[in-house]
Amino acid sequence: MELVICTPQGIAEQTDISKISFETINGYHTLLPHHVDYVSALSAGITNYVTKDGIEKYMACHQGIVVKKGKKVTFSVQGSVFASNLPELKRLIAVEFKQNEEQRKQLNTAMARLEIGLVRGFQQLKGAINGGI
Repeated sequence: MELVICTPQGIAEQTDISKISFETINGYHTLLPHHVDYVSALSAGITNYVTKDGIEKYMACHQGIVVKKGKKVTFSVQGSVFASNLPELKRLIAVEFKQNEEQRKQLNTAMARLEIGLVRGFQQLKGAINGGI
């Protein structure tokens, strides 16, 4: 099977696999090469897959959609983190979470500054209109 992991930034992973296991909103599933075509909503969690070379890999991902059509399995997710073992995946998730939290704080600060500027602008506009009357 061919695995394709799509994110808003582009294709995060594209590889040949022999097996993939993941969690959907309906429970855990494993797809093998001759599995029937399949579509489901993914839950946020850990997916593991085995490459054609027999190497087991792990991916943590946000919610999304999984589609298996023929020999192609496509994941469409908001974001993903890849590792070759679970301890490494845990470390990478912690780093990513810390980065996302810092970006969220910066965004909140920027939004607060914009709101303050907007309020000041309206106050000045109101003062100019009232002063002109």
